[in-house]
Amino acid sequence: MKYLFVSLLSCLFFSCGNEKKNTNSYVYDLETTEKNKTIALDSDVRYNAFYLYVFNDGGKEYLAFLNYRTNQILFYDFTKSEFLFKLNIESEGPDGVVQPTGLYIKDLDNIYVSSYAYAGLIKVDTTCRVVQKIPYGTTSEGYQVLPSYTPSSHPYIAPVLIDDKMYITQPAVERFHALDKTPLSVTVDSVLKKCEGLPLTYSILTKEELEANDTRFSRIFNGKEFIYSFYASEDIVVASVDHSDVKRVKVKSRYIDSPTEKQELSEKGPKLNLELARYGDLIYDSYRDVYYRFAYPKTELEDNIQWWGKSVYGRKKFSVIILDKDFHVIGETLFPEAIYNSYVFFVHKDGLYISRDYQMLYGNSEDYMTFELFNLTEKK
Repeated sequence: MKYLFVSLLSCLFFSCGNEKKNTNSYVYDLETTEKNKTIALDSDVRYNAFYLYVFNDGGKEYLAFLNYRTNQILFYDFTKSEFLFKLNIESEGPDGVVQPTGLYIKDLDNIYVSSYAYAGLIKVDTTCRVVQKIPYGTTSEGYQVLPSYTPSSHPYIAPVLIDDKMYITQPAVERFHALDKTPLSVTVDSVLKKCEGLPLTYSILTKEELEANDTRFSRIFNGKEFIYSFYASEDIVVASVDHSDVKRVKVKSRYIDSPTEKQELSEKGPKLNLELARYGDLIYDSYRDVYYRFAYPKTELEDNIQWWGKSVYGRKKFSVIILDKDFHVIGETLFPEAIYNSYVFFVHKDGLYISRDYQMLYGNSEDYMTFELFNLTEKK
């Protein structure tokens, strides 16, 4: 009996020790380096950083973004924060695109824009010449690829290029396709001009998630898997390249009870869209082999402000969840309110850069974009 009691006590102690260890898994933080990078803007540039990319080409680092109001793509030397050149995309003629509605840049040889005037992606070169048009079509199963696809850095739904195929996302538009028949992604063969749907559809969402009336998501590719982060779901969705192998992984924020409060369509919609609890973009940090998932706790905004069009400045309150390579939560950092633009960020070998331009709402200059550098640090 004595030995049984000792054994039970030991098991209880061991169990409690393990439980404490599991609940103390938040061992990493994002800490500011207090280092800022400032990019000067032209007077005719309208701040909208939903189409901003940092990339490497020939050993040189670039920052580029779309000034959609003037059909211009601006390029900067990232290291020196100096303006380099701009592409003036034609509106009419053989190289005209009317007006760019989206942008994706992998490198200087792979610059893609979208336009409501063309149901597909348009590849341009650094002389502003249209070098290829990649049309959207109908899959072998009869699914008509939606031309409303717009590549952007927020939500992060950039095309993924694998060999000759482009993997692009599809929005949920029930008047065109039933949700259970709408693939999250389709492939477009840029050589054969053929489209094929992938088997993962919006039926992956629960009834509660669908009733939130917010089917937005971001999607990344880590080199072997696609990862989807739905705004109204605690879970992320991890899929193989062909989307035949799919799993949901819970990635819950400590600051969100539920992300499924319904988004009402009303005149207060723009304000509510910035107040409701939601999840956001998920990005991969290949330098540190971790993931960052943005999360937006419920908050309240001022009533005396016209919130229409203010979403370009991000959310007032947000946190960043840190995941290891196996999608285990290893940390979460809550950021100070009303300082950062949580929609504009990028991973760099130096760390994670996040825009400081939320405060433009309170009268700051629109002559600059400013990014603050954060390092991934282990708690002591």
